Amino acid sequence: MNLLQQGIEMKGSKVVSGRSRGRRLGIPTINIDLSCVSKEMKHGIYACWIRFNGKQHMGSIHYGLRPVFNDSETFEVHVLDTLIEVPPACVDIRIVGRIRDIRNFDSPEALKSAIATDVEATRAMLHQHEKAPEEHHP
Repeated sequence: MNLLQQGIEMKGSKVVSGRSRGRRLGIPTINIDLSCVSKEMKHGIYACWIRFNGKQHMGSIHYGLRPVFNDSETFEVHVLDTLIEVPPACVDIRIVGRIRDIRNFDSPEALKSAIATDVEATRAMLHQHEKAPEEHHP
């Protein structure tokens, strides 16, 4: 499947606790259980639609290792323009396209700058693909 032509949908994806690094950087994320991730996906940064609590949102996904922190694989979604006080138990995700490969950065601040660029690329890609996923009720 060509990820740029046909979006991968992950319905009813279980949300798990993370390490709160994104929150400390001012870029909070929703962490997804790795068992929910499509085997078709390659590590990278992606644009997605994410739906939870009856609302759809734009999201930027990091899927892969976290070299800046010398840490393990993760699948986390930064939900754009939304403050999430209490993460939902599960979410529906529709991946629209790939932004870039995972890269290492010299510091968390350099990573934060790259994320800002990724967010702008995510917005541009999602404005071209306005269809969000239907909500899934497990």
